[in-house]
Amino acid sequence: MTKKAVAYVSDIVLGQTGEVIGREAQKQAIRRYAQDNGIEIAAFFEDEVYNEDIISRPGIQQLLACEETWDCVLVERVWSLSRQWPVLQTFLKELQRRGRKLEATSCLWDCVSQQARHYFRPNYKPLAPVCTVPALEQAYAARVSRPARLNFSLLKRRPAGA
Repeated sequence: MTKKAVAYVSDIVLGQTGEVIGREAQKQAIRRYAQDNGIEIAAFFEDEVYNEDIISRPGIQQLLACEETWDCVLVERVWSLSRQWPVLQTFLKELQRRGRKLEATSCLWDCVSQQARHYFRPNYKPLAPVCTVPALEQAYAARVSRPARLNFSLLKRRPAGA
């Protein structure tokens, strides 16, 4: 039986650079992932403007109202929904209530992506913090000087048999 999915994309603004991962690039990645994994995409939903209130986005409202039968929501990366776990968790709970899952086509290693990847596993428990932030008085500033020349020779691979 073929797995059926709906897909969601929104422009993703990257950090302080202001660069944008466009919707078309995300759609291509989702299509490739679906083809490689035998997933049929029933419909694409998208939002042009990203905001943290996931549920109120027009594309998400259309996705949740979709009458098609589908098993999961495909996103290129979890960031198209949110980078904040509490905000994302609201959407994931709504999917879970409906018996649906979320799948990201890219495997990022930030905390939010990790939490989302584990959320629908049978024995899910939120990941515990692995470190604590030191008190301000324990932190100190350091100045790192820029090297005069960068040396990448150790990173280069030597040809086989050389």
